[in-house]
Amino acid sequence: MKRIVFTAVLLFTVTISCISYALPPDADLQSAIQTVRKFTKLKPSYSPDDVMECATDSFTTVAKNWQNIPSTLRQELKPVFLRPGLPGSFFGDIVLTEHFNTPHFKLHYTRRGPHAPPLEDFHPRNGVPDYIDLCADAMERAYHVQIDLMGFKKPYMDYWAEQNGGDHKMDVYLFTFPALGITTADWFEGRVLSTALTIAPYFMINSRIYDYVGKLEGIRYLETTCAHEFLHGIQFAYNAYMPTWFMEASATWIEVMTYDGGVVDDGDTIPDPDEPTETNSYNYYIHQLRRWFNIPDISLESRIGDHEYGSVIWALYMAERFGYDIIRQFYTNTTDGSYREFGNFYDVFIDNGTTLAEAFKTFTVWNYFTYTRANTTVEIPGYRNAERFPPVAIHPNDVHSQYPIRTHFDSEAMPEHFSCRYIVFRPQGVMPEFAIKIDGADLAPYDMNALTIGDRNNIQSELNRLNGTGLRGWAAKFIVRKQNDKIEIREAFTYHRSQEAQLTFNDFGGVIKEITLILINMHADVEQVVVPGGTSGGSVSFVAGAPPKGQLANVQVSQGTSGALLNWTVDDPTGIQEVAIVRKRYVLNSETDEPQTFQSDAEVLAAADRNGDGIAEDDITVVGRVSLTQNQFEDRTVFQDVDPDDMVHYYYAVVPVDAMGIMGTPSIAPDSFSPQTSTDLEMANQAPSFFINTQQHGTGEWHVEVTSTHTLQSAPMLSVEAPNRDTYNITLSQVSPTKWRGTLQTNGFPATGIYLYKISGKNLSGKTGNRIWQGQSFSYLQNSVNRKVVVAPNPLRPAFGNQHLSFYPKGLKVEIYDITGNLIKVIENASNWDCTNQNGEKVCTGLYFYIASDGNGYRSAGKFSIVK
Repeated sequence: MKRIVFTAVLLFTVTISCISYALPPDADLQSAIQTVRKFTKLKPSYSPDDVMECATDSFTTVAKNWQNIPSTLRQELKPVFLRPGLPGSFFGDIVLTEHFNTPHFKLHYTRRGPHAPPLEDFHPRNGVPDYIDLCADAMERAYHVQIDLMGFKKPYMDYWAEQNGGDHKMDVYLFTFPALGITTADWFEGRVLSTALTIAPYFMINSRIYDYVGKLEGIRYLETTCAHEFLHGIQFAYNAYMPTWFMEASATWIEVMTYDGGVVDDGDTIPDPDEPTETNSYNYYIHQLRRWFNIPDISLESRIGDHEYGSVIWALYMAERFGYDIIRQFYTNTTDGSYREFGNFYDVFIDNGTTLAEAFKTFTVWNYFTYTRANTTVEIPGYRNAERFPPVAIHPNDVHSQYPIRTHFDSEAMPEHFSCRYIVFRPQGVMPEFAIKIDGADLAPYDMNALTIGDRNNIQSELNRLNGTGLRGWAAKFIVRKQNDKIEIREAFTYHRSQEAQLTFNDFGGVIKEITLILINMHADVEQVVVPGGTSGGSVSFVAGAPPKGQLANVQVSQGTSGALLNWTVDDPTGIQEVAIVRKRYVLNSETDEPQTFQSDAEVLAAADRNGDGIAEDDITVVGRVSLTQNQFEDRTVFQDVDPDDMVHYYYAVVPVDAMGIMGTPSIAPDSFSPQTSTDLEMANQAPSFFINTQQHGTGEWHVEVTSTHTLQSAPMLSVEAPNRDTYNITLSQVSPTKWRGTLQTNGFPATGIYLYKISGKNLSGKTGNRIWQGQSFSYLQNSVNRKVVVAPNPLRPAFGNQHLSFYPKGLKVEIYDITGNLIKVIENASNWDCTNQNGEKVCTGLYFYIASDGNGYRSAGKFSIVK
């Protein structure tokens, strides 16, 4: 909503001496109470400095927190929620005897006294003051655009209310009070839910707006005020307790959707009425937006001064990037409850294919490209009217050209939650390498074993929320301006625990002409960093300059006493004060998955966002720091971030760090490390055990699977002794680090009885394990199918290259007969037949019969054919 020269509502944080009882401790509630009190004793007239824009949020905040307000204070404020003219109401003395009806509204006004609107009646000359006609038209236009065209839910009717204005129509009361407009309701005692309430609204519109800005501007203000307040009524139909700051921000946004200056091609798809003399709400946005652009490091949801009206920029961003219907989607999402920490926004952005973390960070970039920076990059589409928006404020102390530079912000000076700060770096000469590093307050220490269970659980909860939503810690966007004014947008994702991230740029002062860091506080609520025994308000710093030139090399990782043991050498100590140890965790998703090391030096210096959802992965972190004089470090924190049962590999890098905290070129260990628990170490000193599973596949053929309790040096040796003392050696093929498979094929029909499996293998430490496993008793008599002989191929087609017929199982005596019963050939210890008779002559095509026997009394007969 537009701004006249009205005085902002001040936040009082001290007790007012004239109050005989204490106000609630909540600052927003205190501010709302102070605002509502202004309506307890109305004056005949007000100056522009006395009039605020909209008091809906204050009325709603008081109603929402009614049970948290002292009873004496509730008695004082209760009459303000009674309609004008009702007994006991603070507006009870206001007698609004005149009425004007439209299809959806009933307007109540008077022609007498200080509450009467301007009484001229020229256009149209209908016996009704033009002010009332204008207000009625504006309310109906708001209804048409917002309900009929944009699809918002209709406000609830008040026919059930004891005092409903006389009918089912929505009531609009016009009189004088210290605001342009208010949307409120017949609040009642006993409201149950503190996060969700739907209720029928009524509207109060100031009848003397012309007195504050003159008639010409007053007409514009009256129209946009009606559009603004009507959307509040719509909000009450979804949830009157949705975040009040966004109620005001989106109600301010709706003004330009309802009155866009008659622009036909306005970028949206709404077939709104476009008139040549239509009010252009964009003309009022400039003042509104300054409230946000001048102080971007104040929280998006702040109600300090009139910042919530400036937060219309968030609604504009949402609507222009995702389409205006996303505002309705947000309202719908709040129907079941208004959630802390931007929970409703989180849900809506997920439904629109992104995350709240990504959306807010991109929002901070859009806000940079306004005014003279508008339309200077194709990477960011930006606002349609960005050139008309104010430039985002950059404090002179945040423009740097001397390096190295380090700046620290404590909890009072740092950007508030869900806000940002713009910091500019300009070159002085050419720097081959230029690094910018941010460092927020640690969300977790390197090793959490020393913490109490309570602190450990609280910290883990914070880390889980960060990993799931990205709404913790800090973020850094970089706007890189290059030669020929080419713009590049980059991002550094902070490590989850230490909240550090660094980007290193090449040819700063050559190809790169300027870098703007957007330092973003990604806490969705007031930042509270868990520290042993309590919390702190957090902090953040940044450092910029040339990275150290020193080099580390020859990184090796091995099993230590309690974790991974790293050793390295220092090739060049120049500029190095300490060494940071960075670890990457890779959990195998399957037995065939291949672990992946650091993909680049840049991946060592910051976390990664591999799926592009704007949320940093939690697999890369700093696990320790040592002085330059040390060249060894043992990581004792393995398994603190994963389930010990996971198939996990760790990769390590050592990074030189200078006295300012800037990181140099990493040295990456070539091999991965799979941590061993104490149980693993005990098992390593034990001989492996084996488990065998068999499954019959055909006559005389079994598939055998061997599983070991340890990783082995090589495939185990497996032999099988049959009941007839025949011995078979089975070749095993590895299918996983601890699993092998092979096939047992007997000679002839397998003998009846017990088969013994003998296996032997060595683990990596050289311990040998042996096992003799007794299979189940095997008998042909119990299962005749086991005596079946397979002949293949059947039929045999010599013309196609098949010259031999094979018999399974092998080793049987096979007698072959033709169709007349003549014996063609006898094959001892048969494996295959070359289609010749006893004289070595090729046989003719036709049908043949066979009898196979194993010499133990078991026989099998069958037939096959040979075709051309």
